[in-house]
Amino acid sequence: MREHRHLPESELDIMLAVWGERGEVTAPRILERLERPLTASALHSYFKRLEEKGFLACRKEGKTNLYTPLVSCEEYQETEGKSILGKLYAGSLKRFTAALYDGGNLGREDVEELRAFLEKLEQEGM
Repeated sequence: MREHRHLPESELDIMLAVWGERGEVTAPRILERLERPLTASALHSYFKRLEEKGFLACRKEGKTNLYTPLVSCEEYQETEGKSILGKLYAGSLKRFTAALYDGGNLGREDVEELRAFLEKLEQEGM
């Protein structure tokens, strides 16, 4: 898997909107999906940066720009997950889970879901 740079929150919001669509997407559609208002010119600047970083491709169809993700959401999650786990928790999933639990962000259902997932991995021979 290729390594991808960490995205600032503003660029990540745009990529999340792009990943939420199927296939190519237009700027007006992304503007509709964003939770915070953004001007069309600001969005265009973000698109250019995301293209330069290798996250998006742009193709013109008439007067319309169509954007396609070059990095899947899953690829980015994997890279970011490993980075956060390594940097903040010294690579320890146990320490990460403990931080979530101690912070009140991990409930009984979450623990059961995690347990079932780990048991499934074990059965499949990881």
